[in-house]
Amino acid sequence: MRGTNKKRTVGLIIENLFTEFAQEVIQNVISSSRLNSDIDVVIVAGKYDPSDDPEDHQHRYKRVYNSVYRLEELCNFDGLIISLGSMEKIKREVIEKRYFESLKDTPKVFVVSDLEGQPSVNYDNSTGIDEAVDCLVNAYGLSRFCMLGGREDNVDARARKTLYADALARNKIEFTDRNYVSGDMSADTQEPARELLDNNPDVQAIFCVNDASAVGLFDIMAQRGLEPGKDIMVFGFDNTTAAGRMSPTLASIGASEVTLGQKAMEEVLSQMNGNPPKSVLIPTRIYGRESFEYEMYEYTTMELVSADSQFIYKMFDDCFYRYRYEFRDRESVNLPRLFYAFMSKILKTIRSKYLSVEDYDEICKLIDIFFDNGAMDYTDAGKFTKSVELLQNSVNYLAGNNRNVNRLFARMKDRAIIALAENKLRSNDKLITGRQKIQNMMVETVSYSQDTESAVNRIVRNFDKLGLMNSALYLFEHSVTFEEDKEELFPPSIDLKCVMKAGELYVIPKERQGGPTGDMFRRVELPSKCSEYVPFPIFYKESIYGFLVCEYSDEIANSGEYFADQLARTLYMNENFR
Repeated sequence: MRGTNKKRTVGLIIENLFTEFAQEVIQNVISSSRLNSDIDVVIVAGKYDPSDDPEDHQHRYKRVYNSVYRLEELCNFDGLIISLGSMEKIKREVIEKRYFESLKDTPKVFVVSDLEGQPSVNYDNSTGIDEAVDCLVNAYGLSRFCMLGGREDNVDARARKTLYADALARNKIEFTDRNYVSGDMSADTQEPARELLDNNPDVQAIFCVNDASAVGLFDIMAQRGLEPGKDIMVFGFDNTTAAGRMSPTLASIGASEVTLGQKAMEEVLSQMNGNPPKSVLIPTRIYGRESFEYEMYEYTTMELVSADSQFIYKMFDDCFYRYRYEFRDRESVNLPRLFYAFMSKILKTIRSKYLSVEDYDEICKLIDIFFDNGAMDYTDAGKFTKSVELLQNSVNYLAGNNRNVNRLFARMKDRAIIALAENKLRSNDKLITGRQKIQNMMVETVSYSQDTESAVNRIVRNFDKLGLMNSALYLFEHSVTFEEDKEELFPPSIDLKCVMKAGELYVIPKERQGGPTGDMFRRVELPSKCSEYVPFPIFYKESIYGFLVCEYSDEIANSGEYFADQLARTLYMNENFR
């Protein structure tokens, strides 16, 4: 048996890897786990698969891909966080058998679940929905409401529809079947959105069951010359980063104080430490943006003039609202303290009505450092711009129109725009580079001569060309033929062929490759500084070859499956067309 590390491992079992909701949950689980140095997180993500048609190619692919869920039982995780969304209802019997029988003694918590008797972390959907409806009715004076809903097999979709109808009823607003159309909770909601607008040409406000659903609605509104936030108020749910990137930006209901992922990690660690399981409801609130202007907080004259530390830190939390959810290591720049350093100097001009050249230059440097260290990662452009303009108008009103102060506010906005543009360029560059790397690797792994080197050896020798900083290639000795009803699908042992550590390739000697499949994420050969992994099954048709295990990142969430598919095609072709 090969050596294994002693850290505890939490399995995050999730329905899909690539959705905004999934990536928010994953990131928040990771941020919470990093507060504990002895915890590794393994993200086991499958595919939402409502079909059972054997002729449906997507279903045939997904059912093999979902064999990745077999790792839940095989790997003996110390704790489980389970967020299976709609699959919880579709695969109810499978899920109940797995978690209530096979894994009944494993500490676990379900995220967004209605499984009776199981510890869960759910949104208190009602608080945010009530807040949004009350504002639209009582502050905006609206009376004609609709909803672009979700799938009936989704727990939250059903709950949000009921709570929305109840909130409208309390405000004496009629809500009938005509005011509701369901979608599939993806961005492809153009058809249900078109039907909803056709049925309700005089609608004033639309609640989208999640942020993704609003994408299709925005498309149809644009085709009809309707602008969210002016012609129709629109708000979604989950407050994903995508909401702040949409145009116009989307108002959305989200967690008020702590996220689903953070609380789920806290609860499963509590169980792992011997405490009894419990269920938790997380309060929600509406985050206003261009599609529905709403502010929970206004800066008062007394607060601006006093400029005390508590007020300035509250200002930071209000604008850079994602910061408190993210883990930061000790080497990270303390952004709230940096914000206080320059903002307190700006606010002092309200009393002195003067800003020295020396203070101006120092503030400029602090602002640059602030944005150079990723401040815009914790907010969205619309939210930041509005907060800066609100503050700038208030300072000008109280201190007079100070030219240098206005130049500082302009500098903040300029730096924010530059930071966002640079992030987009980096993302595009990574995408282009990633495609080129996988293409280069595929060329290198194809034999153009009569050499006798195996496909596996060629892949291992060129594995670093994928550009994965921390990863591992696991292959079974022989490919496994997928059988859905087979209890022990994967062999008891698997070979660790090679490892990437901080961008360096390490080929594992043959005598050290073998080890238990259940210890894949505990092998001492894995990168010691890496604490979050995601496995991608390497398979073609019904032949499963092994797993590509990668350090989790936003980039690998979107590209890992593609890398694994290309590796599988190379292995399949060499196995069947020699």
